[in-house]
Amino acid sequence: MKKFKFENRHSVVTDHMVLIGFGLAAIYWLLDSFLSLFLSYDNFLEKMTGLDLSNVWGRIIVLCLFVIFGSHAQFTMNERRKTARRMERDAATRERFRRLLSPDLAELVVTGELSVQQGGESRVVTVMFADIRGFTALSRDAEAADILRMLNAYYEIVVEIVFRHEGTVDKFIGDGIMVIWGAPLAHDNDPQRAVRAALDIQRALEAFNFDQAAAGKAPIQVGVGINTGPVVAGYLGSSRTMSYSVIGDTVNQASRLCGAALPGEILLSEYTHHLVQEQFMTRPREPLHAKGLKETIKAYSVVSDRIHHKDMDKDSVQRI
Repeated sequence: MKKFKFENRHSVVTDHMVLIGFGLAAIYWLLDSFLSLFLSYDNFLEKMTGLDLSNVWGRIIVLCLFVIFGSHAQFTMNERRKTARRMERDAATRERFRRLLSPDLAELVVTGELSVQQGGESRVVTVMFADIRGFTALSRDAEAADILRMLNAYYEIVVEIVFRHEGTVDKFIGDGIMVIWGAPLAHDNDPQRAVRAALDIQRALEAFNFDQAAAGKAPIQVGVGINTGPVVAGYLGSSRTMSYSVIGDTVNQASRLCGAALPGEILLSEYTHHLVQEQFMTRPREPLHAKGLKETIKAYSVVSDRIHHKDMDKDSVQRI
């Protein structure tokens, strides 16, 4: 509250520097007149008003100098205040989007090169959900502090991989994470980026679990669901706090795929599979019976990246 009052007073002073300069000049005029009055008692009215040309020109010059000084000071202080506010606003924007986007993309949003709509807009995106399997039992058998440290270490790995593939972290849901490709920045190969990120996460977990085992802790396994389709993207929340997110059936189906994925499995929807089948080896899964839906969902399990698989085949041939 005190800070607000101080800033308010500072703003009043800054916005009235011209008047302050004029007031100082007027004070100088009066003091000079009174000084002249005490130095000489003749021509009282002339001394008080300064109508003597030998005095009035000097006072007018001083008045102009004070006004010029005040206007320059007001302009300079206002510019500094605007710059400080803009820097604070940019810093807040940068901090908010760095939680969602890679640092490079966050900087594009701050500089205005990448536009993020305040209202909702229709987009076609790829949504990925990743969820730790058996987390309830895992958390029941371990200390809360250890679980929190494990989750933070796990999310450090996941977020780094997501940012590397230029995805957007939508939200953390306890032991799960929701990531989107296609909003606010879209690529021609967003579905491929999502699947490669999921494969990288599963590979990174192998090293993570090796460290877990070395420390005498239980390994973790993650199920992943990926779907592509139309959504409404924009800011969600209240006037006090808002976050960038997407909503729609595409999101719901990705969540259902994640829930049906086995530990270590990556499940794709039929449409996502259609978009990435040339780049990844997959196998069909039994149709999924999703809660709340009468129709079953066709799903495909990702086996490997075709490029990675070819490299493995070449290594095998060389060894033979």
